[in-house]
Amino acid sequence: MRTLLTFVLAGCAAATAGATEPAAAVSSLPADLSASIERVRLPGGEPMGLVGTSLVFELAPGWWVGPALYGAATGHRGGLFTWGVEGQRRWQLAPRWQLGAGLYVGGGGGASAPVGGGLMLRPHADLMFDFGRWSAGVSAAQVRFPSGTIRSSQLGLQVSVHDAFAFAGPGHDGQSLAFAGAGGLGLQRISVQLGRYGASGSEAGFDTVGVRADRPAGRWLETTLEAAGAAKGGASGYAEFGAGLLALWPADARVRVGLHGALGLAGGGGVATGGGTFGKLGAVGRVSLGRDATLELEAGRVRAFTGDFNARYVQLALGVALGASASDTAPGPSFKTVHDTEWALSVEHYVRAQRKTGGAPSLDAIGLEVRRSIGGGFYAGGRALSAMRGGAGAYSVGLIGLGAGTRFGADRAWSAGAEAMVGAAGGGGVDSSGGAIVQPMAWAGHRMGRFGSLKLALGYVKSLHGGLATPVVDLAWAVDFGTP
Repeated sequence: MRTLLTFVLAGCAAATAGATEPAAAVSSLPADLSASIERVRLPGGEPMGLVGTSLVFELAPGWWVGPALYGAATGHRGGLFTWGVEGQRRWQLAPRWQLGAGLYVGGGGGASAPVGGGLMLRPHADLMFDFGRWSAGVSAAQVRFPSGTIRSSQLGLQVSVHDAFAFAGPGHDGQSLAFAGAGGLGLQRISVQLGRYGASGSEAGFDTVGVRADRPAGRWLETTLEAAGAAKGGASGYAEFGAGLLALWPADARVRVGLHGALGLAGGGGVATGGGTFGKLGAVGRVSLGRDATLELEAGRVRAFTGDFNARYVQLALGVALGASASDTAPGPSFKTVHDTEWALSVEHYVRAQRKTGGAPSLDAIGLEVRRSIGGGFYAGGRALSAMRGGAGAYSVGLIGLGAGTRFGADRAWSAGAEAMVGAAGGGGVDSSGGAIVQPMAWAGHRMGRFGSLKLALGYVKSLHGGLATPVVDLAWAVDFGTP
């Protein structure tokens, strides 16, 4: 286990520590957003459809790295999720044919699947045909949980959409730079959501907390990506991930109204989502609170396609505008204010993880972290973690919050700061009853090359309604850059 984690972190370090600053203030990397589907065989021959998504970047010719998520989509294991990091090596066989080999390393579980501690490995090979702006092909993969009993080899289908990731080097926070397009991931807005799902049959309602990112797709149309988890009620461990379309039309200068629909994967916490796929449709009203902030109210219905979950929902969202807009499709560069941004891959150790059945053995989780400067040394951030060791494979966490940091030393290579985050956690028998948790952290870091840094954080995680209360230690490899 330690050897595998060392390999993952060392790979990220090698990709960034030796990087040099681009000659221009703004540079760009090829990026692929991919989706895959395959049929996994669980012990006893039980079939399960597994859907995966990844966002990978070409850090060196032929070498791609980025975050990835996998979840159950058919069968009886709705709520099984893992997330982690994907690394790939690609070779061009012919002008339109490409062969790839890769490895996914992540953590998670759920739906009582025999995942052991939660570590998931997925070595794979892909044969893809390029259609121009997108490609499609077949994959041969093995899904394996080393500390569990799942080990399945199968063929699958994969589709990738080609894009570009424009960024500035670190140290340009607050400056105005020219971007030929949206810059970054092209996001227009990010929102924090508080929701309520009503009762579904004999199941009681529950509260959720989540985030949603919007990307412009036209004058009145936006694409959305969202994630949420149960924070209060009897569904601790429930999580959902979805993608959708949001259409808004102006009612007056400050108000827009419209519809939002999304499809995705959901389950856990005893919620009857069947195989895991769900859809939701609601009416939306958005009010502008000023130049950058919005308040949004959405109400509608959510339904599992192969389970009994069918409920009304309402959610309130506070949104903050980012750099992208519908006008970014116009030719020529546009000047945008840059914000220092950090992405990190981490391994987090819970000294004690109190269980519902008694006892408090330790656990380790793999995490993905994002932080973005909001000025004055402060930043907004989010973290997602899933257990990979400790016998709590289904335990997952989603956090959002605020922090502050500073750089010091003769070459400003050292940094330190603190943050406070709130969110939802559950699954794996960990006593996070209801789901809501808080996690304050203090951290220190040292720059390793132009873009990379190694960070150590100490903190404490506390469930608001359950017995979970433990010190935590977090080791992360972070990549720093600037985006609009």
